[in-house]
Amino acid sequence: MTAGPPEAGDLQLSGSPGETAAIAAGLAAELEPGDVVLLIGEVGTGKSTLARAAMRALGVEGPIPSPTFTIGRLYRGRDGLPVSHLDLYRISDIDEEDPGLLSEYLDPRGIVFAEWPGEGSAELLARARRSRRIWFEHVDRDRRSIRTGPFSPP
Repeated sequence: MTAGPPEAGDLQLSGSPGETAAIAAGLAAELEPGDVVLLIGEVGTGKSTLARAAMRALGVEGPIPSPTFTIGRLYRGRDGLPVSHLDLYRISDIDEEDPGLLSEYLDPRGIVFAEWPGEGSAELLARARRSRRIWFEHVDRDRRSIRTGPFSPP
């Protein structure tokens, strides 16, 4: 289960994909191997945009399609850094899935971005060196709030 956004935390507003990419670049600069980033929010709030931009900042090249229909996708960043992008929206109960469903994406030498973590949070956090939750909300038609929680141990 993922907790709601904290009252305190780093709150930023984004009015465009470019602004979200700048926020993502700042986040990527703080990430280290073994980190898991949980992206929490409604459809259309910028979770995928932020994940893609952070992966670019980590050195991932080429197309970065959504993992919506595949659960996850694996990439290589700078210096061979494993980077995983997960979309767990379709997982209603992780306990009913194959126990190894997420294993290939959870390399302890890599970084994981997980959209819609919900039921998969426990497994993701159990394998994380440290984790960070990021909450996305619609402010109005053109702007989103992006609230970044602190890094925490699992």
